[in-house]
Amino acid sequence: MPASTDEAASVRATPSSDTVDVNRLGEVLVTGLKSALGRHGITLPSLHADYPLGDKPLIMLGRANRETVEKLTALLESIEPTAG
Repeated sequence: MPASTDEAASVRATPSSDTVDVNRLGEVLVTGLKSALGRHGITLPSLHADYPLGDKPLIMLGRANRETVEKLTALLESIEPTAG
């Protein structure tokens, strides 16, 4: 599992609190997605953490939720970049 995903999991599972720091989690998810996209030569110039929606971070690339970003990151991590 990539370090950024490990960090996202640790942000969600903070034992000292029942609440998740959704702003921090959003930043962690953006960092992981930028890294995964970068390994495939993809740059999304406007990619950034947006204001959370309740207890769910939103990522500005088209306003994807945490689960969508994690799935996209996992998918990109599972395939080899193409030479280009």
